[in-house]
Amino acid sequence: MAEREAAKQPKILSFSCARPTLAEIDLNALVANYQALRALAVEAEFMAVVKADAYGHGAVEVSHALAREGCRHFGVATLGEAKELRAAGLDERIYLMGGFFAQEAPELVELDIVPFVADQSALPVLDSAAAGRAGGFPIHLKLDTGATRLGITVEDLPDAIQTLKHCRHLTVEGVCTLLASAADPSSPVTQRQLGAFDQGVEMLRCAGLAPRYLHVANSAATVLRADAHFDMIRVGLALYGLPPVPAVVNTVKLTPVMTFKTRLLQVKRVPAGTGVSYGHTFVTRRPSVIGVMPVGYADGYRRGLQHGGEVLIRGHRAPVVGAVCMDLTMVDLTEVPGAAAGDPVVLWGGSGEDAISANDVAHLVGTISYELLCTVGRRVPRVYRN
Repeated sequence: MAEREAAKQPKILSFSCARPTLAEIDLNALVANYQALRALAVEAEFMAVVKADAYGHGAVEVSHALAREGCRHFGVATLGEAKELRAAGLDERIYLMGGFFAQEAPELVELDIVPFVADQSALPVLDSAAAGRAGGFPIHLKLDTGATRLGITVEDLPDAIQTLKHCRHLTVEGVCTLLASAADPSSPVTQRQLGAFDQGVEMLRCAGLAPRYLHVANSAATVLRADAHFDMIRVGLALYGLPPVPAVVNTVKLTPVMTFKTRLLQVKRVPAGTGVSYGHTFVTRRPSVIGVMPVGYADGYRRGLQHGGEVLIRGHRAPVVGAVCMDLTMVDLTEVPGAAAGDPVVLWGGSGEDAISANDVAHLVGTISYELLCTVGRRVPRVYRN
């Protein structure tokens, strides 16, 4: 009797180490993705987009791993991100893609960060900041060809060219644009944008400017639109092993770089009719085994996963049950034989012959994998393996 009563008691693992929720980053997979994508555009330079902490993978570690493989161009969104890479010893080209404010111009020049210039008014500011620099300061003009985000429209480009003629210390090294519908290779929007881009480049060349780099291709266009490769490709999501659209899978083999994982913190048996978590949004219909995981929405594991989310435990899929909390999430382990506190849990990524794709998890909660990866919390350690 005493043994049966003891078996009913919840089992909890006493951890002597740090909280076991972590994001495992496979740098071998990263390098393999880089090489596979690089092979699609061998004539173009490769810009690795490492903004937003390399989409949650760790910008410093990712950048150094790619630099060792020969990557010489890295794209960030903010000056702070660029400063982090410089402070970590990255000497390769860093491009500021997300715009900047006037007061940031001197530091851009000092740190040798190449800005995407998307507004004519930024040109005199940069020119003044670069006055003491020998050899001219390189910039990339960003054209708005139809995405209606940052960029100089083709209609406003003649005025920008006139301003450039008075800038003695700037060199228009590149011209770029953002494709709004690259995920659809047959989109007429992309064709119109490429036409507007060609028109803008021709206007610059007629004005005596000779940009070395023309670049428009993101991950999708890199894989699906060879006519958009030009002199440089800018690759983000695909580099981290996730296809931006299903058609990409048919062209290039990608391996997910991040595995989001944790361990079971507690396992308990409960009778039928037991409510689980806040609001009892899930009530057991049978005697059940419920596991508690030390991960929640503060870590980037989204609340919407209580509706259809699954995790991998001991080679089985276990459904998420009840409301996902800030720090804890519950799963139904009734169909997972022998599940015990301390068992590894894969939230997304591969485990044995099975895998849960971050793309599928994102779809389940009504978002995109870009957002999902970027919201894996700062308190989740990144563990790197080569």
